[in-house]
Amino acid sequence: MPKLKDLFSIIVLLSVQFICQAQDSIIKTSRFKRCSIKTINFEQGLLNNETSSLLTDRSGYTWVSTKTGMQRYNGYVFENINPVVGNDTILIDYCVIFFQLKNGNIWISYQQGILEYDPVNNIFRNIIKVPNQRKGYLPVIPVLQKQDDIWCMFAKKGIVIYKENNKVSEPFANVEVSFVDSILEIAPFLFTRNATSNGTDIFLANSKRIFQFNTNTMKAGYLQNDFINNISCIECNKNKLFVASEKGFSSIDIYDPGITKNIPYKTLTTESLFSAQVCLAGENQLLLCINRHLYEFDTSCNYKKEFTSLAGEPVLATGQIHLMYTDRFRRIWLMTNDDIKLIQNVEIPFSHYIYHNAKTNFVKSIYYDEQNHLLLAGCYNGGIQLYDTSGNPLWEKPLVTDIVKDVMTIEKLTEDNYLIETYYRGWFMLNVPSKKIIPFSLPGPIEKIIQTNTVAWTNNIQRMNDSIILIATRNNVYHCVFKNTALLSAKPLLPFLSNSKDQFDCFVYTANKTLWAGTSVGSVYIMDKNGNQKIINSPGNFGTRSILEDAMHNVWIGTDKGLYVYDVQGKLIKKIYRESGLLNDCIYALLPIDGKPAVFASTNYGLSYISIDGTIKNYTKELGLQENEFNNGAAIKTKAGRFYFGGVNGITGFYPGSLTNVKDTPILNITKLVVNDSNYTASAGIWNNDSILLKYSQNHIQLDIAANGLLNSDEYTYTYRLKGLEDSWQTTRQPTAIRYTLDPGSYTFEINCSPYLSSNIVFSKKVLIIVYPPWWRTWWFRLLSVVCLAFLIAFIVWQYNRRDYLKKIRALQVQQQIQQERERISRDLHDNLGAYVAAIVANVNRIREPDPTVASRAINELENNSQSIVTQLHDTIWALNREAIALTAISDRFKVFLQKIRPTYPGIDISVKESILIDSTLSPANALHLFRIMQEAVNNAVRHSHCHNLIVSIESNSNWTINIIDDGTGMSKDKDPNAGNGLRNMQQRAKEAGWNIQWMQENPNGTRLEIKSMKDKVRSL
Repeated sequence: MPKLKDLFSIIVLLSVQFICQAQDSIIKTSRFKRCSIKTINFEQGLLNNETSSLLTDRSGYTWVSTKTGMQRYNGYVFENINPVVGNDTILIDYCVIFFQLKNGNIWISYQQGILEYDPVNNIFRNIIKVPNQRKGYLPVIPVLQKQDDIWCMFAKKGIVIYKENNKVSEPFANVEVSFVDSILEIAPFLFTRNATSNGTDIFLANSKRIFQFNTNTMKAGYLQNDFINNISCIECNKNKLFVASEKGFSSIDIYDPGITKNIPYKTLTTESLFSAQVCLAGENQLLLCINRHLYEFDTSCNYKKEFTSLAGEPVLATGQIHLMYTDRFRRIWLMTNDDIKLIQNVEIPFSHYIYHNAKTNFVKSIYYDEQNHLLLAGCYNGGIQLYDTSGNPLWEKPLVTDIVKDVMTIEKLTEDNYLIETYYRGWFMLNVPSKKIIPFSLPGPIEKIIQTNTVAWTNNIQRMNDSIILIATRNNVYHCVFKNTALLSAKPLLPFLSNSKDQFDCFVYTANKTLWAGTSVGSVYIMDKNGNQKIINSPGNFGTRSILEDAMHNVWIGTDKGLYVYDVQGKLIKKIYRESGLLNDCIYALLPIDGKPAVFASTNYGLSYISIDGTIKNYTKELGLQENEFNNGAAIKTKAGRFYFGGVNGITGFYPGSLTNVKDTPILNITKLVVNDSNYTASAGIWNNDSILLKYSQNHIQLDIAANGLLNSDEYTYTYRLKGLEDSWQTTRQPTAIRYTLDPGSYTFEINCSPYLSSNIVFSKKVLIIVYPPWWRTWWFRLLSVVCLAFLIAFIVWQYNRRDYLKKIRALQVQQQIQQERERISRDLHDNLGAYVAAIVANVNRIREPDPTVASRAINELENNSQSIVTQLHDTIWALNREAIALTAISDRFKVFLQKIRPTYPGIDISVKESILIDSTLSPANALHLFRIMQEAVNNAVRHSHCHNLIVSIESNSNWTINIIDDGTGMSKDKDPNAGNGLRNMQQRAKEAGWNIQWMQENPNGTRLEIKSMKDKVRSL
């Protein structure tokens, strides 16, 4: 019985060992997952490689916390972030921890508590403030958000809840505060995945224990598991907790910790363990980093693949991964010893075939053996390579001899034997099982015809059936008949031998039995089945490199400068250049697409899908090609529809149908705005979300654009234009330093981008740019100017019309006044001059008296009357000869009058006082009225007042006043001013002119006559 028990134990141990070995074998032989890896380092502005946290915000920017502060990656470079709260800048020169909120904002754990960042408005604010802590210590770290409550680890309290009302709950009594503090005291740049949550449970881990806290039941406790020891990282989903520790990678059932699965690291790598990280990348994808390796598992811990570079190497050449993060764009961020590795977490649709230990992988020719499922490649200076369908090299190294090293063409003749054409070295025979190469035996006459040593181009061969193969050399295209490994005959198809300048480079024999043969000088010979021949020349006469018939029987000709499509009659129907969308004009090889008038072309800058309708999709090295440069004619299509293209670094294989659209939803951002050589951020006053507002002087702008998504920023095709300035679209792969000089106005900056593998999917963004005009070019100023101009014109017209009207009124008034004056003059002449004339007549009669005394008296009176008539006429003419008379002119004329009467009254001192500050004008009638009033007043004074002094005072400012003052006997108080014709005439004249006139008694004696104008009757000169 004991022996049976021992035997059973041995069987169990052997079974376990067998299972483990099987598991080791399965894991170690599993296929790799080639991926695109971008290196981001100090050249992009990374300050420090010791990081604590990464997070991609809802705008597509990725935040990185380093030992020297916070940075943000915009797709091209890192930007240093210095939080500003209010007017205070918070200095952060240490590691922090980021936490994504459900509303898209970010919580930042720093030494003084929690900052919140709003990516849309670019605003920081303080959420939780705690007393200053020692450097390197973060007192609050959020772990879980439920609804609006945020559960946090809080120093000296354990676990608390931050409420929406800015209140912090009381700590939970069943949470061990010292355990929480032990986690918080870990240096932030070492704090990787020490806390995780599945939405219900919170898990906290130090190096030895894992604490579980259920936020629904408030139950807490430590997990007990044999695999929990020296923990480096934890992660969880709804049902499982994943732990990376020194014992391996473990999966623990959250609700039954006894159900555990453990995978020792030695099943994945033989390297000693330095670091291990675990991270969920999707609902059923789990990532595990061990040292420099990145592995993929499902959430049941079934191994899938190891991520490798496109060359099949581990994601890191040296060093180790110490932090891993996955974002919503399906990108994997790996923080390493030296830099950041950015990996696209998608399957690369291209396979890379290469001999890593070969001297060269410069593939010039490809042949696929449909029967044996082998892929043969001929290299330049590299011999022959052999692969299986999975791309695994079947020989330890390529087959090379001293002669057979530049292989131009491979074609199968029998089950194990292949025809090998070399560069100017002739033909050879390859036997694959024996790995032997021998010269191909040719009869002398056939060798003389075909000249096998003139093969200088690649893949110039086309099999017609089991025995007939068309083969081209530099001189002609030959119809060759084979039987097994023997060439029976070789007949030239073209009825001539080409000259040294017109050598054949490629050909195709189409379905309608027409031969198309291209030459190195651009000529294409076309010969139909009846032997009719014609020659066409490709545009520009560029050398032909490849010719192909597509599924619709169009003939495509690739040249050194573009791709041309002809119909079966040789008529050119399509030209395709780099300007059409190709990455490069040099077309190396062509393969047809089933059922479509389309091809795949290899170029000097990648592969291109090209349809006759103008659709072009380009693929480059970044998507998994061997390199961007391919080789002439090195292409083959299998019966299963797999394409192989040879290039300078091996072979690229793929199924066209697998190049489906990659699900990518990038976010387009303006990553940089420069205005008049000054940088602005999204929080600047002129830049608000998708609007840029500029003054008229800020019209020199520079923009950088980046698409933040699954691919790298330079793996998108961008088109952009500034609507309002340009109508055509600009296309680029690197949309940086886009410059404009703008006039005032409103513009729309339109941006489109498409992923390389999804060129039919377009993501768009529009940014409104407004350049405000100067105030003198604003609409309101223009409107005001128009209104003012209209008002000014209207005012000028009104003034002109008013002046014209007033002029006419004045003219009428003058005419009326003249008429009135005429009438008055006629009355005066009749009354005054008539009396004088009558007196003259009477005096003339008295002169005739014999009495000399009477005659002498009559003569004197006659002289006086004549003089009075002349004076009256002079005064009247003086007034009537002017349209307006100034007060100074009246004063001057009155002085002349006074000068004349002074000799008559030698006993009276007559003086004139003038104070005319503002000269005034009077109409002729009013001037004469004033002159007559003053004249009458002076005459009355000198004749009747018995005065010794007479003063005439003339004053004019805003109105004028004239005083005539004597020191005579004065007027009797009983004297009526209206008595006498002289006084009545003076009052009548003043009334007609609209003046005030009054006589006043002077003290102690004398009389003052005051004539005063009304203010509104005065007009200044």
